[in-house]
Amino acid sequence: MIMQNYVGCDISKQWLDFFDEASGRFRQIDNQADAIAAYVAGLCPGRDFIVMEATGVHDRLLRHALAKAGIAFSRHNPAHTTTMRNRRDGAPRPIVSTPGC
Repeated sequence: MIMQNYVGCDISKQWLDFFDEASGRFRQIDNQADAIAAYVAGLCPGRDFIVMEATGVHDRLLRHALAKAGIAFSRHNPAHTTTMRNRRDGAPRPIVSTPGC
């Protein structure tokens, strides 16, 4: 049985900040097609699920790369997202708020 691995992504014009739930690792990459393609190549369709904020045009390259690779993802409005701090490095990571959970 394949376990779902959630990867949170905070998006800005210059950077993409990823937090991998399974490994507990934080990774920052350039918000550029080549860096995104290299990161996405290391993901596993059917296992990895990317949760990102809906940021208009700044998530476009990532969305296209994920769709092309068959990686599932979900976009969420930042107004409905809270931020937690990673205990190791203090970097923010998006955590989707789910009513009733």
